[in-house]
Amino acid sequence: MAKIIKFEYQNQPQSFNLDGWFNATEAAARFGKRPVEWMNQRDTVEYLAALYEQMGGKSDFLQQFKEISILDGSSASSRAKLLRLAKKTGLVYAKSGPSEVGGGTWFHPKLAVAFARWLDIKFAVWCDMQIDAIIRNGLQMNSFSHLIPLLLRPDVAEWELRFHDEYYHALARITGTKYTGHSGGTPAIYGNLTDKWVYGCILPKEVYAELKARKHQSEKMHQWLTDGGKAELDKQIQRVTDIAASSSSLQDFESRMNTVMRKSGQLSIVYTSGLAV
Repeated sequence: MAKIIKFEYQNQPQSFNLDGWFNATEAAARFGKRPVEWMNQRDTVEYLAALYEQMGGKSDFLQQFKEISILDGSSASSRAKLLRLAKKTGLVYAKSGPSEVGGGTWFHPKLAVAFARWLDIKFAVWCDMQIDAIIRNGLQMNSFSHLIPLLLRPDVAEWELRFHDEYYHALARITGTKYTGHSGGTPAIYGNLTDKWVYGCILPKEVYAELKARKHQSEKMHQWLTDGGKAELDKQIQRVTDIAASSSSLQDFESRMNTVMRKSGQLSIVYTSGLAV
C-alpha cells in the first residue's frame, strides 16, 4: 500500500495515501458510522456497479451486484457477499489492525464524494479538496510544500506559553549554562537546539522554511501552527526535555536524540509509512 499521510479535519486526523485513497473506517468513526453500513445500501450497490462498468469492468460481474441489491441489507450473508464483490472491483481495500498502522477499510478516491456525502456534506467537500490536492500535486516523499496551508495558520494566533521552565533548565544542564528566566534573555544555543530538535523534527523542511519566513521578530513560531501542529509540538518539547534532563552532556543528548528520531520517524505530524506512526 502507498505511503500514508494525515490531514486534520476539525482537530482530528484523517488518513489518505499518496494515490488519493482514504481510510473510510477512520472517516466514518468520526460520525458514529461504519463503511459497511454505506455499502449495504441499494444506491451504493448501483453506484459501485456503474463505476465499475465505466472503469472497464466485466458485464457478468455486474449481474452479481444487481442480484445482491435486491437482498435484505441487514442480512449478514448479503453484507458478506457485497463486501467480497466490492473488493473485487478494486475500489475497496481492507487491512486488519488499528488505523494508526494503516488498518481499516480503504476506498478508491472515486468513491470519496459519494461516501463522504453520506457522512456529512461539509466533510464531503473537505475530503474532495484533499484528494484533489493529492492527485493534482503528485505528492512525493521529498516534497511537502503543498502541506503549508494544512499545517500553518493563515494568520498569527495570540501568544500562549508552550515552552516551560523545565525545558530550559534541561537545556541549561546539557550546555553548562544557567537559566534564570527570560527577563535577561537566554543563551543563543537554546534557540539553536530548539530549531534543530523541536521544530526541525516535527515539520517538513518546506513548511519550516515558510514558517520562519512568516514569523515576525516579536512573534513565536508556535503562534503560526494549527491545533494539530501544536499538539505535536508539545509532544516533542516533552521528549526533548526528558532526554536532555537525563543526558550526561550535549554530545550524549544529540546522540540519543538522533537515535530516537530515527526510530520514531521525523515527520510525525503528516507522515506515516503504514507500518508505524
